[in-house]
Amino acid sequence: MLEANREFSTVENARILIVEDDPKYAEWIELALRHLGAKDIAKASDGAAALALTETDPAFDLIICDWLMPKMDGLDFLKRYREKVQSSMFLVLTAKGGLEDAFEATQAGATNYLVKPLTVDVLQEQVASMLQ
Repeated sequence: MLEANREFSTVENARILIVEDDPKYAEWIELALRHLGAKDIAKASDGAAALALTETDPAFDLIICDWLMPKMDGLDFLKRYREKVQSSMFLVLTAKGGLEDAFEATQAGATNYLVKPLTVDVLQEQVASMLQ
């Protein structure tokens, strides 16, 4: 099993992957991360693109992933990614707000789960907490 690069000490040194099918929302997430000091950010537009990206370069410290996307949803990507990498932090973002949904995401290997819409402060606080 491959391991993520755990040599970071702050958000500034973390490798982050954003998986989001809405380009404007992906840009919003990226800007929020850059304001925290993140420098190494990759993006994929759906789970299938993210899976292809992680086939050649799986070592991300944090993956921020939408759940509901075309081609391959975030939960399917999460399950397939976890077959190879266990150590990466994985934050699921979704409009699905039920307790059963949160349970399903964490059972699949999500580190945490946030319900959309969310504020920049909530996203930044969660990311900073996950990467300390």
